[in-house]
Amino acid sequence: MNSTDTPLLRVPLGTEAHRIARRLAGEAMQLAAPARREVGKRVYLNALAVYAVHSYLKWLAYETDISQGDCWHPVMRSRWDVADLVIPGVGRLECRPVWEGETAFAVPAEVTEDRIGYVAVQFGEQLDRGTLLGFAPGVAASMLPVQLRVADLQSLDALMEYLYRLEMVNEFLQGDDSVAVRVREMLESCLMSEIVAQLERVYRIEPEDERPYAVKDILTGSVVGAGSDRESMAEDDEDEIELLELAEELVEKLAQIWEDDDTTAS
Repeated sequence: MNSTDTPLLRVPLGTEAHRIARRLAGEAMQLAAPARREVGKRVYLNALAVYAVHSYLKWLAYETDISQGDCWHPVMRSRWDVADLVIPGVGRLECRPVWEGETAFAVPAEVTEDRIGYVAVQFGEQLDRGTLLGFAPGVAASMLPVQLRVADLQSLDALMEYLYRLEMVNEFLQGDDSVAVRVREMLESCLMSEIVAQLERVYRIEPEDERPYAVKDILTGSVVGAGSDRESMAEDDEDEIELLELAEELVEKLAQIWEDDDTTAS
């Protein structure tokens, strides 16, 4: 089901939203002398998109940290086309602006690495409201198209379900289960919210028999989707065997968490 199957949500953008957008755009323009006007417009629109999604999630009692995004950093927003909203314990949600009448929106290379998903926010000339068109879940950077079509977006209800799935696994991985403890020990230097988003992506995209190998790639720090050399894995390599066993156990835990929740919801 795409976003056109459900009513669209319109978020009013008042004085506070435009005050923030003007400040961020002004600071970025000071650091981008060669293209001040273009950078200012981009940052202003990105800030409104982030504010609209922030407001929507706030209405739903979701905690956000709007000031921790890359788009809040003066140098980063002046150099790159970033519009991310941080959801603590869940990850970074990219909020992409779309003008009325546009049927697709660009996905800049700088927002493909660590985003849990993409929300399209539509604007008219007055910039008095942002219409949330829908969302697309995160995928591996190598699989993400240069543009996303509005017609292919999922509904906001699907976004809520997606965030809830990520929260459930985040909570599990912070707990005392032996599998969770072993995963934390292995990935102690990694940002857990990014790992959870990768696990959800694997579970959603990969065939069932390929999931343990894809999860093993995550645990070893490999690029999701690149695959590992499964044929050449030595059977007598105890570390490799233990790692694959942990991946298999983690996949089983994910199935219990998500499929049990699906059963309860139905």
